[in-house]
Amino acid sequence: MNNNPIRSKDRFLVFGAPAIEDAEIQEVVSTMKTGWLGTGPKVMTFQNGFKAYKDSEHAIAVNSCTVALHLSILAASVKPGD
Repeated sequence: MNNNPIRSKDRFLVFGAPAIEDAEIQEVVSTMKTGWLGTGPKVMTFQNGFKAYKDSEHAIAVNSCTVALHLSILAASVKPGD
């Protein structure tokens, strides 16, 4: 049994095991080398690709589902008590 509390599967709920292979690692390294760690050319490329995929006029990349839900509520004009 693994006694390391940080690594023990008995102590943490595993939500998924993403397939992170060399291509994904190289993409992260490439991005970090550009210095664009926030909004930048790769984010714009992602947003444009998503707009095309969804046949939408607008797409905004955000850093979390919480932010996405918050923006959705604002866009839907949901007010307290609704």
